[in-house]
Amino acid sequence: MAYMRDETLSNEALVETLRNHYQKIMERDFPEAWDYYTGTENDESSFFRLTWRAFAFIRIMDYLDHEGETFLDGNLHGREVRSTPIAMMRKLFCSQECDVTVDFVADVLHLLRQLNGIEKQEIPSRSQVLAWMDRHPSGLDQKVISWRSKNKERIVELLIQRIRQESSSGTASKIYHIKEHATETEAREQVLQWWNEDRFHLRFAVRSSAEINRYLAHSVDKKTMSIMAEAEKKGIPIFATPYFLSLIDTRLESEKEHPFSDEALRSYLFYSQDLVDEFGTIHAWEKEDVVELGKPNEAGWILPSYNIHRRYPNVAIFIPDTMGRACGGLCAYCQRMYDFQNGRFNFNLDKLRPKKSWPENLHESMIYFRTDPFLEDILITGGDSLMSSVSSLQNILDAVLEMARNKRRDNEQLKPNQRLAEFKRVRLGTKLPVYLPQRITKELIGVLKGFKIEAQKIGISQCVIQTHISSAMEISPDSARAIGKLLSAGWAVTNQAVFTVAASRRGHSAKLRKVLNDLGVLPYYTFTVKGFNENRALFANNPRSMQEQIEEKSIGRVDFRYHSTLRAFIIDAPNMVDHINSIREADQIPFIATDRNTINLPGVGKSNTYRTIGITNDGRRILKFEFDHTRAHSPVIEKMGSVIIIESKSIAQYLEQVEQMGEDPAEYASIWGYSAGRLEPRSLVFEGMAR
Repeated sequence: MAYMRDETLSNEALVETLRNHYQKIMERDFPEAWDYYTGTENDESSFFRLTWRAFAFIRIMDYLDHEGETFLDGNLHGREVRSTPIAMMRKLFCSQECDVTVDFVADVLHLLRQLNGIEKQEIPSRSQVLAWMDRHPSGLDQKVISWRSKNKERIVELLIQRIRQESSSGTASKIYHIKEHATETEAREQVLQWWNEDRFHLRFAVRSSAEINRYLAHSVDKKTMSIMAEAEKKGIPIFATPYFLSLIDTRLESEKEHPFSDEALRSYLFYSQDLVDEFGTIHAWEKEDVVELGKPNEAGWILPSYNIHRRYPNVAIFIPDTMGRACGGLCAYCQRMYDFQNGRFNFNLDKLRPKKSWPENLHESMIYFRTDPFLEDILITGGDSLMSSVSSLQNILDAVLEMARNKRRDNEQLKPNQRLAEFKRVRLGTKLPVYLPQRITKELIGVLKGFKIEAQKIGISQCVIQTHISSAMEISPDSARAIGKLLSAGWAVTNQAVFTVAASRRGHSAKLRKVLNDLGVLPYYTFTVKGFNENRALFANNPRSMQEQIEEKSIGRVDFRYHSTLRAFIIDAPNMVDHINSIREADQIPFIATDRNTINLPGVGKSNTYRTIGITNDGRRILKFEFDHTRAHSPVIEKMGSVIIIESKSIAQYLEQVEQMGEDPAEYASIWGYSAGRLEPRSLVFEGMAR
């Protein structure tokens, strides 16, 4: 680094000198790194052949190539930021005044140590990953079931008080009211009976910060309560069912076996100061979800209504004008926060009942799916697809069946080269197995089972419930039973986990995969938190996603010889537990890691193929993403090129957060070296699946 101290060189000359210097080293000592950097060899196999030092050389070259460039920072509302790591390093080496933070210095120091071979990649052993997994309890552990049972009893008492108060004030529900002279025992038995009804939990959902604290036995700390109260004043909705609140550990710290075991659940429930500060100025991360009738969306598709969102050729999202636009709870990282700013809440349940125009909208939407030449996969979501009443969901699924039948009949009249893609897959997006498992009723299962039988007759081979579970602590005996019922209806259950800071702790996602596999659930995607500064508190840096993918998830990778067997699993959902166990036992793995670690790009598509091309003066990395080249995209991709994302926090800030959750930052030491990523191949289980 003597060049850095040569004051006769201008910054431009220094960059060119360093580029020539490192090029010679790479061509001589790291030819595979040079080929990957230049794009001569940039496929999956060439990526995984790269050494730890090779990644450092590639990052140095990318820093040099982009030195002095400016980028629009969505975390700063589009303000330009300049990446000048070389100029900043030069000032540091020369002991000159430099406008950088300690986080920047730490990132640069680790890069130089990696470059010189001092810091090496140490892949944890299988036994180490299993030990990390054991740190994290499951909601099916007997001790957890025990303290949650006490939570439930306490919340039931609060519900009795509330119902009696409503009766006294004349605001009692017509359905959920306690007789005036009922004894406490009778009242308790009545509420316990209602506890098993989803409508009961929705009717008595908590909608204020004060009530959340009350239902959590006044265990919420003052700082969090202050933020929640401020959020409430600013108009950020609060919505939590009594059932979900019963899952939160309200015991004293000294009584807890695992002090931060429910932290991932709390991440849904409690807002950050960042979110409160940004609310009102939040921009949609997924630009293609912004629909203007008659105009192409960001992905280039012209859509007939606000009910349809689309980014890929073969799949589209369908959002019904029913209670399916609602949710059974509110996640703090919800992508609809930008919509809530305008008062369009999906928790105003009465306003979300189907309008008279809904049958017409449903019919027009199905015409779109029927006449499109590429669509073969429909994802019905919202909100939450299972929030629709059973009768509304029946109507939607009947319409999908009719559409798919008609599309097949239409094709019979066309020449082979003119035929449209026929439907192979129907998916329902939901979080209710963990937010409101009471919603999975006998009537609902009957509708799902009936649809599966008819769907098979017309070539729809995959019927999938797509859940959103990020922690093994979300799984309770109630949610386990709900999942079992869904599988019995012939619908495979897959999971998309959101990789929040709490969910990103060592071994946490691996434990989740194992518990889900035990229940017959196949992991699908693990998503990096999307959004800008409003989600900074929950965002786990992309290097952590790559670290988890390579160092923890890898122990569940299925041997290639079982791949053809895996593909058949999804069409035989009732036997999913046995199928999964057969692979785990044969391959001697703790879980099946079928999913991909990825991020939704703020344009179209998703990817985890990236390089670190710059860094801000406060240590936030600037990532350049390429699209997933293994699947079909909208033609607009060719015009968009790569996508730049500036992370919302430094790696140092992330490590401080996990340390506050009881983690040892030394166990994450290799995170600094993950400066590039590669999106994993899609599992054959999900061949053809998107979103």
